[in-house]
Amino acid sequence: MRPVLAIPFLGNADALEPVLASIDADVRLVVIDNTTRSVAIDLVPDGAWVIEPPGNLGYSASVNLVIKSLPAEPYWLFANHDVTFAPGDLQGLIGATESGDWGWVGIRDWRVFGLTAETVERVGLWDESFHPVYVEDCDYEYRCTLAGVRWGFIEGETTHVGSAVLKGSYSAQRDNARTYPANVRYFCEKWGVSGVRGEHGYTTPFDRGGSIADGTEPSLSRLRELAWDRDGRS
Repeated sequence: MRPVLAIPFLGNADALEPVLASIDADVRLVVIDNTTRSVAIDLVPDGAWVIEPPGNLGYSASVNLVIKSLPAEPYWLFANHDVTFAPGDLQGLIGATESGDWGWVGIRDWRVFGLTAETVERVGLWDESFHPVYVEDCDYEYRCTLAGVRWGFIEGETTHVGSAVLKGSYSAQRDNARTYPANVRYFCEKWGVSGVRGEHGYTTPFDRGGSIADGTEPSLSRLRELAWDRDGRS
């Protein structure tokens, strides 16, 4: 079965072209175009899916949408739109994800990763209260650790621009200065810690008991509070 590779996208067309051009494995491509400008539709190859929500879903919601849209997959691959795959790296990630040795595995970091269906069954979907982006990976790390899911990284030469949307948009920088601290605070409150990595705190969200997957659906008020005013344009 050809694996699904999903790319949540926010930004300008020239930021998406390098990752599309560097895909060198046989995958079924899904691009979630959060720009609201239909940027991706003219760039993706024939046979790819482009999902065009009317506004920016945010990273966690984009990941969840792919999982819920294609629930029968044994695993899913995800890549940030500002990466460029080194030759063979994507196939290496496919092999690592299919090996059964990892529940969640990235190439050097979480900019490109594979996530198994078994992991989602044990850990749950991504917490959409981390909106629109940042700290959601720290939350998933913590939950995987609590669930006993092996997570980590393989070596590779895939490159990553890093925060490409912020670098290209003053409005995104301004909005991120507001939303990133809010996401950090939410993480610390959720897990009873003072930082986003390296500490052990609650074993369930907000120390309420129940499942580590509880509370991944955000309130409407939180989405409204953290929504970015614009969608990656300066």
